[in-house]
Amino acid sequence: MFTMIFLDEWSDRGTFGDLFGAVNALFSALAFAILIYTIVLQREEIKQNREEIVLNRKELEKSGKLQRKAQEVLIEQVHQTHLSAKMNAMRILVDYYNHQINNPKNSDEIIEKARLKRKEIIMQIDSLIDGLNDSHVE
Repeated sequence: MFTMIFLDEWSDRGTFGDLFGAVNALFSALAFAILIYTIVLQREEIKQNREEIVLNRKELEKSGKLQRKAQEVLIEQVHQTHLSAKMNAMRILVDYYNHQINNPKNSDEIIEKARLKRKEIIMQIDSLIDGLNDSHVE
């Protein structure tokens, strides 16, 4: 509308439009340069992300190894706790049978049965101790 009012000749109007054509080409080139720059930035960011992924993967592997080691230690602790509880129970039984043997009110038959049971338990304790190897004893 502006060109129709102020510029009467078609040739003047064409020249005026050509001025904006140059500006249009300039803005197009600038937009293309910005597009190239953003592609370069994205490429760098993708490269950094890949490096982070590699580092995360290494950390996860280390964490997995540590978890497996902790699991092994926990299993060993459970085994040691079980063994300790069993030994304590056997000690209590030996104490009970010692009490039965030393009680003057008990008959000879009860005392003899208590001695046999105590002997069995002591043999079980010996076999448990013999079953331990040096890695279980610190």
